[in-house]
Amino acid sequence: FPKLILSEAKGQVTFLLHQGLQLSTPTREVTLTREPVLQTTIPLDKYTLTMPANTQTVVLRYEGKIYHPLAEQGTDYARSFTETPGLISQQGIYLAGATAWYPQFGNRLMSFTMDIELPKTWSAVSQGNRTQFNDKNDMVQIRWESPEPQDEIFLIGGRFTEYSEQAGSVEIMAFLQTPDAALANTYLATTTQYLEMYNALLGPYLYPKFALVENFWETGYGMPSFTLLGPKVIRFPFIRHSSYPHEILHNWWGRGVYVDFQSGNWSEGLTAYLADHLIKEQRGTAVNHRRSTLQQYADYVADAQDFPLTEFRSRHSAVTQAIGYGKTLMFFHMLRQQLGDEAFVQGLRTFYKDNTFRHATYEDLKHAFQHTSGQNLSAEFAQWISHPGAPSLEVNNAQARFNGSTYRLTATLEQTQPGLAYTLNIPVAISRADRVLAYQTTISMNAHQHQLDLQLPFRPLRLHVDPEFDVFRRLDRNETPPALTQAFGAEKVLILLPSQAPKHILAGYRELAQSWQASQPSAVDIRMDDALETFPPDHAVWLFGWENQFQHRTIAALSDYDVSITATNVRIGKKALSRDTHSIVLNARRPDNPDLALTWVATDNVNVLPGLGRKLPHYGKYSYLGFVGEEPTNVIKGQWPI
Repeated sequence: FPKLILSEAKGQVTFLLHQGLQLSTPTREVTLTREPVLQTTIPLDKYTLTMPANTQTVVLRYEGKIYHPLAEQGTDYARSFTETPGLISQQGIYLAGATAWYPQFGNRLMSFTMDIELPKTWSAVSQGNRTQFNDKNDMVQIRWESPEPQDEIFLIGGRFTEYSEQAGSVEIMAFLQTPDAALANTYLATTTQYLEMYNALLGPYLYPKFALVENFWETGYGMPSFTLLGPKVIRFPFIRHSSYPHEILHNWWGRGVYVDFQSGNWSEGLTAYLADHLIKEQRGTAVNHRRSTLQQYADYVADAQDFPLTEFRSRHSAVTQAIGYGKTLMFFHMLRQQLGDEAFVQGLRTFYKDNTFRHATYEDLKHAFQHTSGQNLSAEFAQWISHPGAPSLEVNNAQARFNGSTYRLTATLEQTQPGLAYTLNIPVAISRADRVLAYQTTISMNAHQHQLDLQLPFRPLRLHVDPEFDVFRRLDRNETPPALTQAFGAEKVLILLPSQAPKHILAGYRELAQSWQASQPSAVDIRMDDALETFPPDHAVWLFGWENQFQHRTIAALSDYDVSITATNVRIGKKALSRDTHSIVLNARRPDNPDLALTWVATDNVNVLPGLGRKLPHYGKYSYLGFVGEEPTNVIKGQWPI
């Protein structure tokens, strides 16, 4: 471990350190007192350091073992994450601020120099610049220096093959667990592309390097000047233009401007908007991305689970992701629609320049956008940031009357959510018979009811309210396709096992069901299909197995779509999925209650089920899925038409 040289004022200071580390100081006349910290995720000790009046620096020395095994984290079966607060193992090293592997003095920023010695076959990565790398007596000596103020220190170690190239003043690096020059070169080029893009959009990149580091378990972490991605993740081709630019952008938001977590984590949603959403916008699919974002909120977040953005700290469930990432993304989208691109981008650049290497809040964001736009944004920030919930919109009494030369279109637009009305800017489009393009306008609404009254020089055919999902709101079911998010987001779930299935298949289904039940025992009920004659009225239902006696319910629920189910195959459109070779998932809405999902999962290969159980939560936006092999590998996915 590195020595920490602490420059402090006279008197006493307190700090935290991992309880597995034995601490001492060679600095004369300095005393240390220790007391354990209770009720924390990792064992911590709180130290009080007392210095004499003439002491300028203190040296702390410590050693010990840190090993917290990887474990599933998450509060529901809809989404879980394998995580550790820190470990040193034969597979690799992962140490972060949460590990408390160095003395932590509250919320203070720090710079550091770190010297590391490892076996010759190993290497190590931290933030900042690598200023030393050499061999000595079967050991490798590495030095990382970070003069930039940091809010935490990372140390990642492993058996890496290293690749690098220079992109202007920035060194682009890749550290792979398995040698792969082609993969590394692809990432080096992609890194250069997105650094150039965000430099132009937001302001200069702050660090001397950016590195892709392959982890020894599946992660998607963004650290200052590097990202830590899992071995499967980095080999998915789509990751380079989805998750990867998201992690690069964190060097502006979260690792360039730090988050004041006590006032709410704005970074994840802003990063999602300027990476995931912006790339979808460049490719013409942003409307579907916003619809999917709003659908996740509608499906996962019940009123009792909702919370304001000021309370979002980090993602640990589908609910926290839908709010902390999704609602925040939509807030920045609405702000951009209101201010216009030029003022929005200038606000981002001002916020970045004014808060580099500082802890920033939503208030700092508000000040930046107010400065560049000249608008008072207090009301917008208050209703979306400080309060939970979302508006729900309904249209009634739509009529068009011919007035001789024009048409008068009237309708009543209502906010149906309980409580106060939101102030909304709602895009409206009116289709017409003589042109492909619709007439578009925006209406401002700040009450529960608004009377729409438009004079039009054409006959209106259809009124579209927020047709491109530009407003954060609770969607109507008819705006979205049936999707697995509705099944995973249900408050009450019934899983029906096939009593007529072969014993080994039935055992596999039961094991999958029980693994889901373990994470939400009060929400998930497991029954045999011959134990009841009808569905309970308030449960989302999963039907497992080709032999499930309620399979006819799935067929009936899917009757409006281009799909057919026989005893040996499923046809979706022109694609045929054979029972012998495919594992199949079909999602619908219960005909007796469209707010509840009905989902059928069928396979004759019991070895598929553990992998299927892990993968399905990651396909939440889809209505149907087909897989092959025991991995299993997805070969068909899609959404039913709205």
